[in-house]
Amino acid sequence: MNIATFEELLIAAALQPQQQRLLLTFAVAEPEPDAAGGAPARTTLVPVMCVDKQVAELDTFDNLAAEARRMGQEWDVLLVTTLSGTASQLPDNEQTDAALRKMIKAIRYGQLERLLAFDRSGDLLQHA
Repeated sequence: MNIATFEELLIAAALQPQQQRLLLTFAVAEPEPDAAGGAPARTTLVPVMCVDKQVAELDTFDNLAAEARRMGQEWDVLLVTTLSGTASQLPDNEQTDAALRKMIKAIRYGQLERLLAFDRSGDLLQHA
């Protein structure tokens, strides 16, 4: 299944044989300090909020974005990955917390290969 929107991600996660927990990190895009030697300016993603959700807890991107707005923190990009459980159990809190910490560390180091990035409309951003 090709995923182009957040809702398509929810459908794909719900169809998996193992239960899925979605790991969600909201980030702001900040310009890096002056690039050396006149190199083009680059943007860094800085995590500002993270949460884990069961697939059944989410229905639309708009509802998730509204929940994020209520937290009062601005964000530019939503980064998402999944954490698989078993057919009968979701990952436990310890596994989930460890996976969220690993995800935030990966974002800080610019290691986004295993993450899906969505814009503020819930559309998938393409990797350059």
